[in-house]
Amino acid sequence: MAELNKIIGLAWGPGFQRTGSPAEVSISNDGLRLTTQNDYDEAPAWRDMSVRKGGFNDSQMMIEWRGRAGDYMLTVSDISSVATLKAQLKIATQNKENIKTAGVKIQDRATRVWSNAFIWGTFLLPMLVLIAIVWEHERLAAWAISHVTVAQERKWGEQIFSLTKQHLALVEGSGATMVREIGARLAQGSAYQYEFYVADDASVNAFAMPGGFIVINTGLLALADNAEQVAGVIAHEIQHVEKRHSLNGMVKSAGLMVTASLVFGDLSGVASLGSALIEYKFSRQHEAEADIEGLKALVVSGISPIGMRDFFQKMSEKETRHPDWFSSHPASNDRFMSLDAAIKALPPTTVAAKPLPYDYTAIKAVLPAHSSTQVRKFDR
Repeated sequence: MAELNKIIGLAWGPGFQRTGSPAEVSISNDGLRLTTQNDYDEAPAWRDMSVRKGGFNDSQMMIEWRGRAGDYMLTVSDISSVATLKAQLKIATQNKENIKTAGVKIQDRATRVWSNAFIWGTFLLPMLVLIAIVWEHERLAAWAISHVTVAQERKWGEQIFSLTKQHLALVEGSGATMVREIGARLAQGSAYQYEFYVADDASVNAFAMPGGFIVINTGLLALADNAEQVAGVIAHEIQHVEKRHSLNGMVKSAGLMVTASLVFGDLSGVASLGSALIEYKFSRQHEAEADIEGLKALVVSGISPIGMRDFFQKMSEKETRHPDWFSSHPASNDRFMSLDAAIKALPPTTVAAKPLPYDYTAIKAVLPAHSSTQVRKFDR
């Protein structure tokens, strides 16, 4: 790339710290190139990136793109670097050779306000859009969700969890410490900033919220035989977040109005769903995907996947009392068999991983006394 300019910022994504890694960036008319102390090589073109303003008073510039290893974001806060970036973007978009191909989407607050005012101030256009939403609900919902950034999803998650927390009895102790440590190990390198909690609830359940908030019930900890089984559940829930199953399910179950709000850029209706997410059940496809991707995450993290398989075997023994549940969700026995087949295809050394360093008998001994008295199927 010719005529390189240097800017500095914080980079998030695979290969960078969860809190952001300082990065020096070279920019030109063609795009940017990250250069770090680890010689990380990532050089997306402007047409493959989304650029928007952010931070207090829109003083920052945020660049997002899909790289070889996953999703990345660069936040530029330095005044000089922001000015250099804006100047370079202006040159790039004015270049006749780049006008047709430059897909840089710079969100300008004033433009957005005027656009929304025009749309909502016109009667006919909203009616046509509403009709399109009715006919193409799922497709439009998927399109709107694909334009939600990780930072936006995190803000929603914070609002949703704040509402949900009012209905939870969160507990601390050795069990909560174990859940957080295993969760951090499984989420290493993710673009999400995860928070893991344990709720004093006798039902065998766990759930994930958009943005990286995950809750495990004490009833589930009481049913599990070891830390590896709990790790399997946590890996499963993390994949619901990574694959945006929680966000997709929440938006689609909320109906047309929330989808319409997303299409028009109004995000307030999403967070208002709050604690309803606890009762949401994922589709068969999402459950199966979270199982298999969760198993892969266990292997990558050096945790034996046998615990995940064995936990579903335990659940299958409990589900014989609730056959009606099978109509809408994959039975635990089916999931056990799928995981068992996947594990048998793995190298033996992967399966025989070093046991997690927790005295699980001691952890279960200090759980609330009622935790094992109410068994409900784990379907999340």
